[in-house]
Amino acid sequence: MRSTHKELIHEPEQGEFTYSLIHLSKTNLPIVLIFTYSYDVNACALPYNVLMLEKIDIHLVDHCNLNCKGCTHFSPLAEKFFLDIDEFERDLTRFAELSKGEVGSIFMLGGEPLLHPEIVDFFPIARKLFPNTRLVIISNGILLSQMEERFWKACKRYNIQLWISKYDLSVDLSPMAKKAAEYGVFYGYTSTARTKQDEKFWTKCPLDVEGGQYWLNSYKHCTLKNCATLKHGKLYPCCTIAHIEHFNKFFGKDLKVSDFDYVDIYKVESWDTLLNVMQAPHPFCKYCKTTNYQADVWGASHKDISEWT
Repeated sequence: MRSTHKELIHEPEQGEFTYSLIHLSKTNLPIVLIFTYSYDVNACALPYNVLMLEKIDIHLVDHCNLNCKGCTHFSPLAEKFFLDIDEFERDLTRFAELSKGEVGSIFMLGGEPLLHPEIVDFFPIARKLFPNTRLVIISNGILLSQMEERFWKACKRYNIQLWISKYDLSVDLSPMAKKAAEYGVFYGYTSTARTKQDEKFWTKCPLDVEGGQYWLNSYKHCTLKNCATLKHGKLYPCCTIAHIEHFNKFFGKDLKVSDFDYVDIYKVESWDTLLNVMQAPHPFCKYCKTTNYQADVWGASHKDISEWT
């Protein structure tokens, strides 16, 4: 959700860029971000309408039961991975301590999160630690018909929303919408953009494997800045950095993630420090050709590197 109020603290001078963004979410929890950049303002004109910590993403699994070309989470390239419930609780406990529970939304996704055999066990942990946060499962919906009654009851009990990414598949999801309504579970659709020919729209976010992009400019034009991802005790500013390991391993590349590309939630001293780091450009941005996004039609991946470069 976009911010409903923004305040410019002062007019920035060359080399200093300071402002505050106040976000009032549906949970009525304010998130106030105040940060300063020692960069050329003209070279790094950050957009006012992006808040990176309106939400955080957490992968319950990395792999998927679909095979989408150019997946920004690299799921077609990923090996099977199931998040450990103890790690989830440990990391979320620390994150709750840092944030005081003031996070707009937590997205539990993948990959396809319904592949996790213990998915229901994540719900009470997340709700206990974040009682006022919107908790969302992002799914393609294919496995919903196989979910047991305890899944639907848990979604209702812990107020877990189901957001379904719509794909051009021969799967009728309308019965699942009805079932969600019967259990009193929020059910909605996301990723619904279509072409004029009524085909699912897909945007390719190409990588520069040589790292030759001007990283401040890449950050300025990036559309993934609202994808902060919590993974193995580290908070990454976007899903690309968090999951680039799958691309590197599959294609034998070495797009480097440095210590300046994430925040270790067990070492960071304060919430304000974490917010500052999340809102700044990062060295990894040199690998992203954000001025060369390409519109395409969704389809199956052939696991060719050209889908990501």
